[in-house]
Amino acid sequence: MTTIPSQRPLDEVRADSPASLTQEIRIRHAMRLRRRDDPAKRRADRGALVVAVAATVLAITACVYFYRAGRILGYHDTYSHLEISRRILTGRTTGIAQLGAIWLPLPHILQALFAWNTTLYTTGLAGSIVSMTAYVASSVLIYRIIRVYRPDRVSPAYAGAAVFMLGANMLHHQSTSMDELPFYAFALAATYGLVKWADTRQATYLLQASLASMLAMLCRYEGWFLAGMLTLAVPIIARRTGHSWPDTRGLTGTFAAFGLLTSSGGWMLYNWMIAGSPLNFLTGPNSSADQMARRTTDVETGSISKTLRAYGGALLADHGLAVVGLAAIGLIVFLVGERLSARSLPVLALGSIMPFFLYTIFRGQAPIGMPPVNEYVLNARFALVGALPAAVLIGYLVSRLPRRTTVAASIAVVLGMSVLTVSTFRQDALVSVREVTDDLSAQQDQARVAGFLEAHTTGPILLDLVGNERAAFPVLDRVVYDGTKIGRHNVWKQALRSPRSVGAQVVLMRGGGPRGADEVFTALHGMPAMAGARVIYEADDYTVYQFLS
Repeated sequence: MTTIPSQRPLDEVRADSPASLTQEIRIRHAMRLRRRDDPAKRRADRGALVVAVAATVLAITACVYFYRAGRILGYHDTYSHLEISRRILTGRTTGIAQLGAIWLPLPHILQALFAWNTTLYTTGLAGSIVSMTAYVASSVLIYRIIRVYRPDRVSPAYAGAAVFMLGANMLHHQSTSMDELPFYAFALAATYGLVKWADTRQATYLLQASLASMLAMLCRYEGWFLAGMLTLAVPIIARRTGHSWPDTRGLTGTFAAFGLLTSSGGWMLYNWMIAGSPLNFLTGPNSSADQMARRTTDVETGSISKTLRAYGGALLADHGLAVVGLAAIGLIVFLVGERLSARSLPVLALGSIMPFFLYTIFRGQAPIGMPPVNEYVLNARFALVGALPAAVLIGYLVSRLPRRTTVAASIAVVLGMSVLTVSTFRQDALVSVREVTDDLSAQQDQARVAGFLEAHTTGPILLDLVGNERAAFPVLDRVVYDGTKIGRHNVWKQALRSPRSVGAQVVLMRGGGPRGADEVFTALHGMPAMAGARVIYEADDYTVYQFLS
């Protein structure tokens, strides 16, 4: 142990007599040594490092496993996410406008850092890298949140982190290019910042939380709901931690400005500039409202009992009965132990995302499918977010046990999660993998078209990207679609009148199927503009034309 000489505080030295530069350096060095030699802080830092290393090993192992199994790519949306990311930097038309105006931009921007590489793009690893990094960050943040509630015990934080890290469906999802994992990381960062602020009253944590909330809002739309809930929690936390009303107003305004209004206002401005309407993401073409208006088989819509059964089934399928049950007990203990304390509110806000999903499903704003309510599995990942509050609540539950049983209970949680995960893998019972497998089966017609286009065509290809993402995936750099531009001129409407005038050598049409005829078929099938084109492929409701030289 380093011996620290007795020193007066730095401000006292300055008040009594001018301190020399050497004295200031010695005092600051002594303060750093004192902080560094604090055993509790050393344990906390080592614990976070242990979690980070364990999460990294699990992330890489799971990614290799699912890559070999061919289940990294499969969700229909994985192709869309990767295509958006690649178009930003590579292809016939690049730029920020390629982000589109429906899906939120941050996951695509992060994936674009890797999707420019053809190998990382075509394998799906460009998205896996982003999701895996977010998975590791989420694991560490869960550990840190639990440590705030019980800084003298490290094992409960390990147990809580293990609940998140060892979830079988979470391990699969963090291997994909979906946008949930980045959202989880930023949502947890916002939660952690507010918990620390409530615990320490240090405004720096509030600012960090507001920035994390801003980034979470740019990942998924449930982040907008979470940001609203956290904004409501800020003034309550401020008052309960002894801040004056003027300070409370200032702190709330700061969080609202950065954590809520910056992202929402910026996204609306972007929609207005790109699509001509600030609310295009809500009501425009291919928005959730537009897609749901065309769906008629979602029996859970408008039925609270079926909504509860479908979402409850997804929770059980994603996490297992043991995790859901322990989380429920943890919630009761959390409410009793914290008594709605200031530092409990951010965690409760995080958990409110699940009721938000219930509302959106009931109102028909988002679809979900879970047997026996439905005959298919769809968007089971909507319940995956339950792992975030569940991990914190289970860690908290373990931390409230008598000290002599805490370590044993933590080990039991880790071993139990390990056994549950191994059993799930052995039985091939991952609901997320089942959904991916179903999606891959439904995409076989597009996969065959994609293989033909890649192997037997050259030159620009005119196609409607909406609904044909899998067909376009390997030839994206040659695609002329509704976002293709020459300078500032969008050539889509011109291409639908005369493909040759925009340089298209190949035209892909979808004439039917579950999605119906696409826009290229509607505009060009049997039209004079297709004179001189010959059919070179025809199957599965798809027809490929090539213009003769």
